[in-house]
Amino acid sequence: MLKASQTLQTTEKKSVLLAEQIEDFKKKIALLDQKLQEESKHFSKFLPVMERLSLYPTDTLLAAPQSSRSTLGLSVIKGISAQLEQKAQLIKKHKTELDELKNKLTEETKKLEALHKEQEQQRNQLAKATEEARAIQKRSASAAFKVSQDAAQAAAKASNINDAIRKITASRQAAENRLRAEALAAERLKNQAKAESARKEIKTITQSNDGPGLSSNSKEAPVAGRVVSLWGSSTDTGPAQGTTYAPQSMASVRAPCNGQIEFASPFRGYGQMVILNCGKNYRFVLAGMGALNVGVGQSISKGVAIGRMPVWSGGGNTGRPTLFVQLRHGERAINPSPFL
Repeated sequence: MLKASQTLQTTEKKSVLLAEQIEDFKKKIALLDQKLQEESKHFSKFLPVMERLSLYPTDTLLAAPQSSRSTLGLSVIKGISAQLEQKAQLIKKHKTELDELKNKLTEETKKLEALHKEQEQQRNQLAKATEEARAIQKRSASAAFKVSQDAAQAAAKASNINDAIRKITASRQAAENRLRAEALAAERLKNQAKAESARKEIKTITQSNDGPGLSSNSKEAPVAGRVVSLWGSSTDTGPAQGTTYAPQSMASVRAPCNGQIEFASPFRGYGQMVILNCGKNYRFVLAGMGALNVGVGQSISKGVAIGRMPVWSGGGNTGRPTLFVQLRHGERAINPSPFL
């Protein structure tokens, strides 16, 4: 999964850079096209005079009754001709630049289309790797997966993210308490095999909290895209409680830490949401995805693609899907910037 995610990530970064170059080309083309129109409009004012000169040179030059005025007219025409020649050369130069930019735009657009096809193939490879990994983990820790599913189902009924995390914690604690009671009861009955089995299940359930926690040594954004708002920035509902990104259509979203998936499902108005337990009571919440690659109870490595953004083909920022990333220590939201 990690290898497939890294390959996809490299391709997506190339796509983002290429898309930015294409947008830059489009802006340059628009500006140059506008300049050409203005220059051509100014140039066209002199065309009737030049046309009359070319068709009726004698009549035009001798139209003035006095020879002194004719001489003056010749001087003016000479000056205008020089200016017009310069303007014609400038228009020709700008037209050549415009044609070159349009050709470059066509080339870069074709490259971007090829990268998008490559991304689609890599997404399919990642999906296959993800499915295999999840099946293996589910077989090796079926009891823990059942507890994780119960906790996630409880969280799905929560009214907000705070409540969801509380329900996950409470559900897992209840399962742990139940297993401890089973282990004690089995020991009293001298059933060591059953007691040992219960203790193993307890260890499997609690391992999500025994993760490495967070490290700021290898910071990397979970998605390739522009940052819309940072932690603490002003919003309509008060200071932002996380970081928001505006990625490309179908961009992959990667795990910001090693850990275990505690929630992976649509949640309220957040779109597809993942709660990732990083250990040491740290959790990342990632919301706004269009599809998920992981499931509840799955242990994953940092950098693995956990999902992808929705399809988006609009222009500007209107209706553009965004990824919301929140970091929590216990039930308290904290600044994720040092770890992203």
